[in-house]
Amino acid sequence: MERITSILPVLLLLICSGCMVTQSTVGVSTTSGRGVWFSTYGDMLYSGPGPAYSNNRQGLQELLNNNYEAAEKTFATTLEQYPGNPDAVYYLGLTLIYQGKREEGFALLRQFRDPLRYRITQAVQWWADYLEKKPELTPKKIHDVMNKNRVEAYNKEYRERRERLWD
Repeated sequence: MERITSILPVLLLLICSGCMVTQSTVGVSTTSGRGVWFSTYGDMLYSGPGPAYSNNRQGLQELLNNNYEAAEKTFATTLEQYPGNPDAVYYLGLTLIYQGKREEGFALLRQFRDPLRYRITQAVQWWADYLEKKPELTPKKIHDVMNKNRVEAYNKEYRERRERLWD
C-alpha cells in the first residue's frame, strides 16, 4: 500500500499533463524534447539517446530481477559508450550496493550529474551521502528512498518548468 500511495501523486500529475499510461510504465515528454519513463516500481529512465536507453532499460530489468552481475555489466557498457550517462551512473551505483559494494556504489551516486536537471543532481548526491551513513538500511530500502527522492526532484523541476512557460 505504501508503494501505491507514494507513486499516486506522480501518476496523477502525469495523467493530468496528457501522458500515456500503459500497464507497466508511464511516460511523459518534456518541453526539451527528452522523455522520461517511470516504472510501476518507482524507477525512471530518460529516453535518449536510443542505444543508451535500450541498454539502461535492459540493465534496470536485470536489476529488478536480482541479476546483479548482468545489470552491472550492462550499465558499465552504457558508460563505456556514453560516459557520464545519468541513468547508467545512478543504476550502476544502486547495483553495486545490492552486490554488497556499498562504498563503491555510494561513491558513484555521489558523482551523479544530470547536466539538464540541477535538482535531480542535488537530490541524488545529497541522499547518497546521507544514506551511506545508515549501515542498517537494506539495499532495497536504499533503492526505494533514492527513487522516491529522485522522482520528487524531477517532479518539482517539471512543475517549475511548466510554470515558467505559463508566465
